[in-house]
Amino acid sequence: MRKTITSVLLFICFQLHAQFQFSGKVNSNYKNATAYLSIVDNYNQTHLFLTEQILLESKIDSLGEYHFKGDFLSPNSKIYNIHIDNCQSAVNDYKHLTNHCDDSKNILFIANNTDVVYFPLNSLAQVFCETPKGEPHTQAIQKIDSLQEKLFANLSYNINDKQRIITYKNSFKQLQKFSKTLHAPLAELYTYQLYANKESIYNPFYLADLKTSDYYLTLLQKLEITHPKYAKQLQQNLIQDQYPLLQHKKDNHKTLALLLAVLLTLSIVTNIYYFKKRKGPKKVILNYKEVLTAQEQKILELMHQKMTNKEIANALFISVSTVKTHINNIYSKLKISSRKEIGIFYN
Repeated sequence: MRKTITSVLLFICFQLHAQFQFSGKVNSNYKNATAYLSIVDNYNQTHLFLTEQILLESKIDSLGEYHFKGDFLSPNSKIYNIHIDNCQSAVNDYKHLTNHCDDSKNILFIANNTDVVYFPLNSLAQVFCETPKGEPHTQAIQKIDSLQEKLFANLSYNINDKQRIITYKNSFKQLQKFSKTLHAPLAELYTYQLYANKESIYNPFYLADLKTSDYYLTLLQKLEITHPKYAKQLQQNLIQDQYPLLQHKKDNHKTLALLLAVLLTLSIVTNIYYFKKRKGPKKVILNYKEVLTAQEQKILELMHQKMTNKEIANALFISVSTVKTHINNIYSKLKISSRKEIGIFYN
């Protein structure tokens, strides 16, 4: 009985103090660089490095190691990106914003707020070329990329276009089948964007598969339970690609939109009298938690506490230039122009 109570207390204690830890090692080429941890809010933009998605920065130490830790990530798994480069420009410079830094590396991985992940160098001291050490879902994307490399290697045995087409089709099916065995919806979503991309060699086979397969509807339903934001993006892509099983939903949406338009018109007519009686227009106060990212919300709260940009940078372990970038995004999204207006979102 005492053992059971102790185990329960330890479990509760772990949950209360659970935090993520992402770390790794780089070769000598990147020892003076900075590592950035960012969240991928849109799976269609996994190839981009966006400053507004940056969560943490880590200066690479003398041993060539970087470390990210905290307890503010989502309890549900999401896609994250670690980016390292030797560009000496500020993080909001065009080289970063347009991904034109020639000497850069990045890695995508799936994680949540309790994951501990380590990214080692491989035997040739290559950055991000080794499977990360962590839970199975954190290794999923690298396993998919590894399989794709092996499938591409088979092309060297093809002697004509007909054989290459067969290889592409088989590779498409194998990637899709393998992603399902990982039991991680986000791994399936990552694989989906590999072959659904219009520039992908797999795209023709994906479009043909859409006509008869219910796999995509099943994937959509799984994502809707724990990853509604990603699910919405997937639904939009499937509708754009004219997925038959969603076409009737699109038609229903049109009918619903028409009905809502009629109701809206009636509502305006009914309430026009009340609008006229208003003494003056009221300023609409946005719900900052709905329009700001998690990092921007933290910075807004620290600004509300009268902290300076430097104090905010020290508190969040990021640079002052990154704080300024986030503040500009906050002003734009909340439609304000100074710190004096922040109080209205808390009053």
